Amino acid sequence: MPALAGKLFCFEVDRMKLQGSLAELKLPDILQLANMSQETGMIEFRNNEGVIGKVVLQGGEVVHARVADLSGDEAVYEIAIWFDGAFRFVPLDKEYPQNIQGNLTSLLMESARRLDEWRVLSRKIPSFSYYPVISENSNEKKTLNTVEWDIIRYINGSKNIREIAHACGKTPFKTSKLVYGLLINNLVSLSQFPAENKTEKEVPPLVKKLLRIQDETRKWVDDGVFQDIDKMLQDGLARLNADIHDKKAVIETANAVLQTVMLGMGRDVSRDLAVRFKTILKGQTSS
Repeated sequence: MPALAGKLFCFEVDRMKLQGSLAELKLPDILQLANMSQETGMIEFRNNEGVIGKVVLQGGEVVHARVADLSGDEAVYEIAIWFDGAFRFVPLDKEYPQNIQGNLTSLLMESARRLDEWRVLSRKIPSFSYYPVISENSNEKKTLNTVEWDIIRYINGSKNIREIAHACGKTPFKTSKLVYGLLINNLVSLSQFPAENKTEKEVPPLVKKLLRIQDETRKWVDDGVFQDIDKMLQDGLARLNADIHDKKAVIETANAVLQTVMLGMGRDVSRDLAVRFKTILKGQTSS
C-alpha cells in the first residue's frame, strides 16, 4: 500500500494518538491503517458542521458505527463521504454491541463507491444540512414517479436533507440522490437556511392515497415482495399522470397489491393489510 507508507509510519509511532484532518486522510485509509495495526478502540469523527460519528474497532475490525440516527454499515458510509473535518482515536469507554454487517473489504469497497457518487452529487448538494425548497417556476406539467412524490411531499423549506431523510425513513445519502434528480429537473432549489416563505407542492388527493398505500405495504412485506409491488404502484401512478381523477387506478392498484401480498406473504397478512387499505380508500368518491 505505497500511497499510505508515510502516513503508516506516523500512525505506528504514535498509534494510540491517531488524529488528524479528513481533508488529508479519508475514512478508508484510516480504517486500513487501524486494521493493519489491529487496533482496539474508537475513532471519533466530527465534520465541519459539527456532526459527530463514531466507529468502534476490535482487533482492527469494525464492529460498531453510529452517526446521528444512522447506525451500522450506513453510518460508516456517511463518514466515508465527509470531505472535511477531524478525527481522533480514543480508548473504549464502554462495550458497544456489534451492528456492522459487512467485513472490512466490503465496507471499503462500498465506501469508495459512495465517495465517487458523492463527488457528483456534491456539485449541486454541498451537504445534508441544506434545505430543499419547491421552485415557484417549476414545470407543473412535469410528471413524477412514486419515488419522487414520496420525497417531495416532505419538502416545505423548513426541513434540511437530513431531517427529510429521517421523516421519510430513508438515509441522507439516498435522499440526496432523489433531491439531486429534483434539482436537475428544476422542481426544487437549495437554500443554506430555512425558507422564510415556505412553498409546498400540493400532492393530488389520489396520489396521496397511492403513497399511503405504498407506506402501509412497506411496513408489512419483505423487500423481495415489495419490488414486485413497487412496479404496480408505478403503473398506478402512470394512470394517474394520464388522468389525475382516475379513481379506479387507485382501487385497482390496491387490489393488485393485496393479491400479490396474499401470494407472497399469506392470507392473514393480506387480510390485515386490506383493513388498512379500506381506511385509506374511504371517501374515495369524494376525492
